[in-house]
Amino acid sequence: MARRWGLEVFSHRDLAARTATFAASADVGASFAPNLLPRKPLDQAIATGVSASLAYGVANLSQSFIDGLSRRIAPGRDRAPTESRKYLNTIANLTAIGAGIALQRAFVARRGEPVKRAAARTLGWELTFSGIAGLGITGVTGALEQKSRRDDGTTHPAVLPASFAVGALIAAGEITWYRRHQENAPPLANSLGQGLLVMAGVSGVGYAETRLARLVALGVRRTVPGLSLLAEPIGHAVGLGLIGTALSFGMEYVNRQAEQGGAAIEAAYQEPPKGEAVSGGVGSLVDWQTLSREGRRFVNMTLTPQEITAVTGKPAISPVRAFVGLTTAPTVDARVAIAMQELENLGAFERSVLCFSSPTGTGYINYVVAETLEYLTGGDCATVGIQYSLRPSFLSLDRVKLGREQNRALLHAINGRLMGIEESKRPKFVAMGESLGAFTMQDAFLHEGTGGLHRAGISNGLFIGTPAESKWAEQWRLDPERYDPNHEVVEVASYEEWLELSPEQRASARYFLLSHHEDPITKFSPALAVQKPEWMDDGPQRSPALQEGVRWRPFTTFVLTAVDMKNATDVVPGTFEAFGHDYRADLARFTSLAFGLPVDEAELETIEEALRERELMWAEKRLVAEQFAQAREAISRQMSSWGATGDVLPSGLTGLTAMSAGALGGGSSISG
Repeated sequence: MARRWGLEVFSHRDLAARTATFAASADVGASFAPNLLPRKPLDQAIATGVSASLAYGVANLSQSFIDGLSRRIAPGRDRAPTESRKYLNTIANLTAIGAGIALQRAFVARRGEPVKRAAARTLGWELTFSGIAGLGITGVTGALEQKSRRDDGTTHPAVLPASFAVGALIAAGEITWYRRHQENAPPLANSLGQGLLVMAGVSGVGYAETRLARLVALGVRRTVPGLSLLAEPIGHAVGLGLIGTALSFGMEYVNRQAEQGGAAIEAAYQEPPKGEAVSGGVGSLVDWQTLSREGRRFVNMTLTPQEITAVTGKPAISPVRAFVGLTTAPTVDARVAIAMQELENLGAFERSVLCFSSPTGTGYINYVVAETLEYLTGGDCATVGIQYSLRPSFLSLDRVKLGREQNRALLHAINGRLMGIEESKRPKFVAMGESLGAFTMQDAFLHEGTGGLHRAGISNGLFIGTPAESKWAEQWRLDPERYDPNHEVVEVASYEEWLELSPEQRASARYFLLSHHEDPITKFSPALAVQKPEWMDDGPQRSPALQEGVRWRPFTTFVLTAVDMKNATDVVPGTFEAFGHDYRADLARFTSLAFGLPVDEAELETIEEALRERELMWAEKRLVAEQFAQAREAISRQMSSWGATGDVLPSGLTGLTAMSAGALGGGSSISG
């Protein structure tokens, strides 16, 4: 009797749930596919758990849709005999397969197509997959039931989770193939175990939402019978609304914490700089306290004439660095006005090169580019930037519009000022942006191509790690003849690729996109969930970072690339690499190439060595200052607990901090 009860439970389980179980278990194999960057065990666990959860949800939704249509066609099917229900399931899934194939053929992939078109095609693929899986499960279940009846109930193989077993076999084969062709693959057992925990967490949230939705629906049916048909949608609206509200509060908290960190004053930069050519220094209009963490770093790390000469062996002057923080003024116009006044006061328009740098989300301006520019020009340069966010770039996507607006306003103001200078005395105007900074800079010229850069008076440009969401870059890649008629834009991943370009291409290049093949930030986009990207196509456009045999999978590739982004910026101070989103190893050379500032190999090597030493020195200085600050605070708390008053010990530690900074070389490189 128990055996027969187990058979009935399995036989009448929701077909959507069984299809989803098969999809989730099979997708585990796809989540082990190598992507752009190596994954750690925890990264693999996250990828497996989230990807399998998405596969389960999408398959469940697809099969529920198919089942819902069949219920509409044949009302009362739940009361029909088992054989009739099987025939109805078969017809419904065959119909879904046909509709899915028709959708895929109607929306064949086209280069540069809208995401909506790709989504329709992917919907067709999901319907086809769910239909085939549902058809197979219906057939297997029917066969097992027939065998059970022949055995007169003595054996009940149907109680076995056949859909899970088949999916697991598919996943096992796929994982085996990937691991055979992959070096340093993450541990399988740990990744699967942790992945199941992640999936359990995601599934737990989904289960709680479903239970809540059913309770709300039950309440709606009892209290408002006239809304019975809308009871389930109302229930899910309430459940998903509560989850969305919780996520909204969570994101608000994360953003607030990030902004506090971005605005914090680091122990190494307690005092404003003493230089006269930097913001926050003597005669500057910018309040030191409003420069944010990255702004204070930027102005403090300005090279001195002595440091430049020590590396290049040539006479030098003090470079100009102008920075306006997000809190320096309340409006875009006010910040732009202060930036322009800063440039005037600091003598930026009297330099030979003026570089407008759009910062990343936190306000970071790449110091390797800034310092290289100062070395190459002997300090006869100025770099300016305006902050538009205090958060990391991945939390600042909602600030792209503000960054674009600021950049356009400042570009217009600078160009107008430059037009008033005699051409022979006018500084070369160049632009630079890294990551989200490249996005916000390029977005200022959307739909204009290189014509926008010409209009703004920008003679040269360097865009580092341009995010995939940059529409300016996308437009150029899709139609270079229209947006770059003079072939002035080049995109390369390395100096070797630059050398492989024809002499004509190198001669006409003025605007450089430096994009590593394995950099997920240059490739990640929400469209990855439903649209196959060009960098995963077969042919010359395929990324060399991808292993042969790896293919795009709906939703799974999106998750894997998102996980890759987590590891894209792992760097070691003083160790320059050209990998992922770390471009430091190539930046000195490409600053010279992009800005038209030639340098011989020997001097370039000397500059690169100095850049590495300075980065390590500043990292050590910040670390030592932070450790002393923590020690000072701990001693102060202990003294207070003893009832002692006064600040003798904190002052002594402050002096010790200064001596340590000097021992690290900070005395020769900081201006305050």
